[in-house]
Amino acid sequence: MTKDNQIQEYIVTARKWRPLKFNDVIGQEHITMTLKNAIRLNRNHHAYLFSGPRGIGKTTTARILARALNCSNLIDYEPCNECESCVSILEGRSMDVIEIDGASNNSVEDVKKIREYAKFTPVAGKYKIYIIDEVHMLSTSAFNALLKTLEEPPPHMIFIFATTEQHKVPATILSRCQRHNFKRIGIERISSHLSNIAKAENITIDEESLITIAKKGDGSMRDAQSIFDQVVAFCGNNIVYTEVSDALHLIDYEFFFRISRAIRKKNVKEMFGIADEVISKGYDIMECLGGLLEHFRNMLVIKVSENTRIIERSNAAVEKLKDEASYFSKADILRILSHIASAEQSLRYSPQPRIKFELALSQLASLDTAVEISTILDFINKNKSDSGILSSRVQKSYPILETASAKVEKKIINEPVEKYSKEKDNKTTEQIRQVPASGNIISSENLEAGWNEFVSKYGNKDTGFYLLNHMEMISPVFFNGEVILETNEKFIYDLLSKKTLNLEKLMKEFYGSEVNAKFSLGASQKITVDKDIKDNQKLNEEGNAGIEILGKPNSKGMAKPNNEDNNDNSDKSPIEKAIIDMFNAKEI
Repeated sequence: MTKDNQIQEYIVTARKWRPLKFNDVIGQEHITMTLKNAIRLNRNHHAYLFSGPRGIGKTTTARILARALNCSNLIDYEPCNECESCVSILEGRSMDVIEIDGASNNSVEDVKKIREYAKFTPVAGKYKIYIIDEVHMLSTSAFNALLKTLEEPPPHMIFIFATTEQHKVPATILSRCQRHNFKRIGIERISSHLSNIAKAENITIDEESLITIAKKGDGSMRDAQSIFDQVVAFCGNNIVYTEVSDALHLIDYEFFFRISRAIRKKNVKEMFGIADEVISKGYDIMECLGGLLEHFRNMLVIKVSENTRIIERSNAAVEKLKDEASYFSKADILRILSHIASAEQSLRYSPQPRIKFELALSQLASLDTAVEISTILDFINKNKSDSGILSSRVQKSYPILETASAKVEKKIINEPVEKYSKEKDNKTTEQIRQVPASGNIISSENLEAGWNEFVSKYGNKDTGFYLLNHMEMISPVFFNGEVILETNEKFIYDLLSKKTLNLEKLMKEFYGSEVNAKFSLGASQKITVDKDIKDNQKLNEEGNAGIEILGKPNSKGMAKPNNEDNNDNSDKSPIEKAIIDMFNAKEI
């Protein structure tokens, strides 16, 4: 045999390995079993519609069904592929099975021919079968001309339609057909079938290459087999993954590990080198981001699930992913996935994709490490006996948690509240600061008695609590070991609530005991200050047991600030006065 004859006899993999029986059809068992049972029970429909994506076995199944219906020697309700009927159908010379495509036979005249031929009985087989591929390409008039024949065909007539776009087939046609929806074939099934083909063809191929080809096929067995032929033509009979990526111009999977390493090492410089490599090698930027998205998705799967079967990678790649995923928290991966998805949307219509791509990679390398709240609380509980001060970054991100850390397991003892008396006015500051050595918290009476002196000492711009001087805007409510500062001004609340920890440190320094501070937006009880009273007086003597509210107002109804000036601000609102006093603001 000459070399020329060998070339002529070559058959592409998709044709050479086309299934010949129902059991050979990969990934469509729900359909093949139905058709076999219909043949077994003699419940054959007069019209079938096979729909689904390209290359998944629609036309192949139609041919197998046509052979099975006319086969004179069925084996387990499968065509024998050896009798005269099966052989003639396989060779395309059968007079009883006619296969046409809807694209080139889409006119009314073509349908009229089908109707005329339908009257004649089969030559050798039991049925006359028409297989119409891409039936949605028929014109509306052609569909209408087919309706009557399709609804009441001769008993020896069977139609098998195949289409990739079922929604384009008129409802009047769909209602007259038995419909079977073919599904995409899984990566594992495709790679397994390709592995069997490679063994039969004496071709060695690694697992990563098989999975890559199967993924590139996108659920289509025919596409995967065509890609397999292309890879064999490039690599020969010994196929390795590095050569497959070159043959298909794919981004090497190791490339995404480089990006994830640069992210965890905060290496922005490396990101610019990676971006330049993507552009210089002609890789598609969107494909790169899509691969990166899948890379971190796989790491997220490893973090939250033990089922690694849903990761479409080889076992060696999965082990490497597990090692890489250990450097990231679940929160980190979720944030990274969100950034990549946003970058994809931004790049889709960008006039400068390279800059956008470099910016996206640089932002990923600049992300701070996320810390889950449960982790922070555990850290606080474990270190509550120490200084209790977290890192500055965590303080800024979670100020409320550091406040909470100062309150963990604080022993609160309810003490009977003594009625206010003149003796309390005579207590010295040192007496107020005295706290029992047992660790009991300071009483509300002592807090209240020393409050005005505390405000006078610390209510200044240096500490950041100058607004405490404005009693008409901030009202303190005292409890055992706790002060609640109430205000109706959101500006004041937003400004001071961020400094809760600093306020508690100042009160501990002044009172010599732990004091909790809270800020409340919207006063919970009405506080009235008599402008004529200059000395401390007890407010709300009747009711509100356990709570005493004291103020030390001046003649204007508010505590006199340390840096009070003589500016006439009588026509200003309280918050305007506070801003003027705090920042030495002048009206322009």
